[in-house]
Amino acid sequence: MITKEELQYASKSSISVPYPGDEYAYDTINRLSYALMMFKKRYEDKRIHLLLNNGEGLSFEIRSKNLAHLFGIDYRDLTTNPVMKPLLSSVLGFGEKEVINSYALISRIIENADKVIEYDENHFHKILNYYKVMIKTTCFIRMSAFDKFNFGVINFDKRTYEKTVGKSFYPNASKYLLLPMDEELVQFCMLGLVYDKYSGMMVPETFMTPTIFHRYLIRQEFLLPGEIVIDGNNEFKHAVASREDKKQLLNLYKSIILTYKTNSTINEVGKYKRSK
Repeated sequence: MITKEELQYASKSSISVPYPGDEYAYDTINRLSYALMMFKKRYEDKRIHLLLNNGEGLSFEIRSKNLAHLFGIDYRDLTTNPVMKPLLSSVLGFGEKEVINSYALISRIIENADKVIEYDENHFHKILNYYKVMIKTTCFIRMSAFDKFNFGVINFDKRTYEKTVGKSFYPNASKYLLLPMDEELVQFCMLGLVYDKYSGMMVPETFMTPTIFHRYLIRQEFLLPGEIVIDGNNEFKHAVASREDKKQLLNLYKSIILTYKTNSTINEVGKYKRSK
C-alpha cells in the first residue's frame, strides 16, 4: 500500500530523503528487478498500437534508454555528478571506458543490490530514492497488461489544464493513459505520452501518481481503446475490446465525471457526449 510518507518523499531528490531501512530497500530493488523483467517480456523491441473510438490510431514504444527515468532513477546525476560518478566503478563495477546506458545502469544496481544498499545506508548522497523507485515501478508493473484493456485514454490539452487549474504544467504529453490502482491514496497512475518526430511514434514522458488526480481531467476528453496490436520481436498479438470492457470503462469515466465534477467529455463512437 502506498503511504503518505512515500508520496511525500517520492517527489524529492535522493539526498533529501531518509534511508528507508534494509527491508524496504531490498523490497524496492526486488520490485525494480521485476519491473525490468516485465519490460523485457512485454515491451523490449515491441510497439503497441491502439485504435481509439474516434478513429485515431495511437502507437507508442517503451525504449530501454528511457527506463531509468520511468523507474525513478536519476541517470544524469549518477553518470555526470562529480560526487556520484566514482560510484559507477566502486559500487556498480563499471569499467572506466565502459558504455553506461539506462538499461545497463539498472541491471548493475540490481546485480549489486548489497553494495548499493550498504552505501546508501551510510552516505548522504544516496544512489537511489527508494520511495520514488517503489512508486514508479509499481505503476509500470500495473501498466504491463495492455491486452486486458485495464486502462483509459485521455486526449490531453495542456492549455485547458493551465486555464482551468491556474497552474503551469511543464510536461508536454498530449495523451495520458489512465491506470486504476488498488490504492487508497493513489487511485490512478497516469502515463504521459509525447510524440517523437524522429521515429514517428509516441514515447513515455512521465509517470504521475497525483493524489488530486481529477484536476488533470477537468474539461479534457476521454477516449475508448477499441483494439490493441502488439508487434515486434517475432511476436504479434491482436485484441479487441469486448462490450463488457467498453461498458466498464464508460462506467469508470462517468463515475469520475459525476464524483469530481470534471465536466469532461466522453467520446463515444466518434461523437461527443457530455455527461451531466
